[in-house]
Amino acid sequence: MKQSRVICITGGIGSGKSTVCAMLESKGYHVYYSDERAKALMHTNPTLVQGITDLFGEQAYSQGALNRAYVAERIFSSSALKEKLESLVHPAVREDFEHWKLKSGSTVVFKESALVLETGDPTCEHVVSVVADEDVRIARVMARNTEMNESQIRERLANQLGDAHRRAQSDTIIENNGSLKDLSLQVDYLLSKVI
Repeated sequence: MKQSRVICITGGIGSGKSTVCAMLESKGYHVYYSDERAKALMHTNPTLVQGITDLFGEQAYSQGALNRAYVAERIFSSSALKEKLESLVHPAVREDFEHWKLKSGSTVVFKESALVLETGDPTCEHVVSVVADEDVRIARVMARNTEMNESQIRERLANQLGDAHRRAQSDTIIENNGSLKDLSLQVDYLLSKVI
């Protein structure tokens, strides 16, 4: 069977990559959500659960659920621990993606991942970055995450790749400062290029 082409959708917090992916799904395309699957695998993949427990101790899980606050606190203060966690999670997600791709039976699949460029994801044949002005992104994140304030969001933005870097490293750029209709037109244009 012919291998599926993998089109990767990336972008920073509040850029609208999830909205782009929802539009692709509404048109009948298969989308793999890397971040969601990573979170699920941290609960369901026995090898990954054991690796995380070995790395962080028994406190990493509480009643079978990942103790996200504890793990986040530990990796926030240690980049070495963060890298070790990523070295456990990324291979599990890669394997999960390969199984999902085979099951999809599609000639073209889309993969949503915030870290496509940071990790140099080798599965991506075409990288699409969704970008938006910083003030637009902050407003979007504040609207959906009422517990976050502007300074917390700005801190997150400062820790992510800048849009200039995304533009330089991507095959296609989707500008998401306008209406959903504008965004839909750009998604249609993307499909005309990659399908």
